[in-house]
Amino acid sequence: MTMSIFILRVYRCCLIILAVTSLGFLQACSAVRLAYNQVPEVGYWWLDSYIDLNSQQSPRVRDELARLLAWHRTNELPKYTATLQKAQDLLPNAVTAQQVCAVYDELRAHVDTAINKALPTMADMALTLSPEQIEHLRAKYKKNNDEYVREYLKGSEQDRAGRRLKQAISRSESVYGSLDEAQIAAIKLALKRSSVDAAMFQKERERRQKEALELLSSLVATQPSPAATQTQLRSYFNRSFTSPDPVYRAYAAKTTQQSCEFFAIVHATTTPAQRAKAVQTLQGYTADLQVLSAQK
Repeated sequence: MTMSIFILRVYRCCLIILAVTSLGFLQACSAVRLAYNQVPEVGYWWLDSYIDLNSQQSPRVRDELARLLAWHRTNELPKYTATLQKAQDLLPNAVTAQQVCAVYDELRAHVDTAINKALPTMADMALTLSPEQIEHLRAKYKKNNDEYVREYLKGSEQDRAGRRLKQAISRSESVYGSLDEAQIAAIKLALKRSSVDAAMFQKERERRQKEALELLSSLVATQPSPAATQTQLRSYFNRSFTSPDPVYRAYAAKTTQQSCEFFAIVHATTTPAQRAKAVQTLQGYTADLQVLSAQK
């Protein structure tokens, strides 16, 4: 399960990069790009922090992460490169929210591909977890939740809005360069209209965590067949992407649309020079992906 979480985080970063930073996370994801060749090692330690891998699991996890990286390099990076090149063609002109979301939707399919590729290994690993490791995961979830609450739910609404604005400006400038006052005002207005609700997101995240812990405990206790385990894990991922809570589903759809609109609004305020810089930024990512794809 936690191997899948790592894969999903890597893919989400790639999605954001290739969606022309419609959510503005180039800086956050650049570490994934730069560390691409170290994914087996970095991924191992990341997973270990979640479930405290034992001596039997450790070599299997390292081998599987290396195998997944090799598969991803050969099969997925060329697809990302192609989409990134399409995105470059959009940037010199005005873009619509629909165009941005179309790029996002195109790349969203890659997440399912990655999950399906890793599913047999995830199922095998899930069945080897001990109750102690599940409790370790529970404690890790709690630590993460406490950190999220401190970062996004504590303090006044004014303070939280200020942090969001600062982050949005920084991320936009990482793509376009320095923004003027009118552009910052446009960002501020777009954020003010945003429906992003940190408390609602945290509630949904806790639901997913609770379900993951219950599922893993059940798998360990009942030891179903590998095929049945894969089916249950696949269902869990489906519910993670499409929440069973209709209120959150509507919220997720709305905020995704607003993220695409946010990019289109900010892009509409940019100068030809800023758009040229954005193209140059994506060209750099394209070149990096091409180099990574060619490596053995």
